[in-house]
Amino acid sequence: MSAPSHMTEFPDVTPRMAKVYEQLHKLAIGGHSADEVHGDGEIIPRLWDITSIHDPQLRSETWKWLESFVYWFNTQQTWYSHDQIPPCWPQHPHLVRDIATLADQRRTAGEAPTSTALDEWHRYTIPNFLERTRTARQGCDNDHVPWPGKPAHTRHITETNTTRRHSIIDADIATLPHSVTNLRRLHSS
Repeated sequence: MSAPSHMTEFPDVTPRMAKVYEQLHKLAIGGHSADEVHGDGEIIPRLWDITSIHDPQLRSETWKWLESFVYWFNTQQTWYSHDQIPPCWPQHPHLVRDIATLADQRRTAGEAPTSTALDEWHRYTIPNFLERTRTARQGCDNDHVPWPGKPAHTRHITETNTTRRHSIIDADIATLPHSVTNLRRLHSS
């Protein structure tokens, strides 16, 4: 078996993304650097969680980076088509979250001073990702398949079922001693 005829570098993050990663690194190490980041008062987006990015330009850059990552992953990390990320991946929220985490972990491993993190990414992260996403990838081999869980979710959120769940929860809370119940009310206010 021969390798792909071309090797592609892992996609770079944009300067804005790099700045966010720098701020997150400062938070992770703590101390005075973290105090400076906290001093700004803004919540730092987690680039591996697209829903935490509220700046439109940064979110657009992150989507483009994820698109580049998927291309890179499909051409550089998979051999068989059944392991490739399907082209409809942005339509699957769970795939978007998994892909963003996979990309972030690969970026982190690639910046490590030794090969240990990259070895772990290959040994554990990729196989776990492929296992978790197998159904979605197979379901969309030829065309996008709408969310099969939608009917169950629709039943879950009906007024009748929501009321029933809340009644059960309220009954459970009512079994607690009075002082604990009052404490719970204080926390929910």
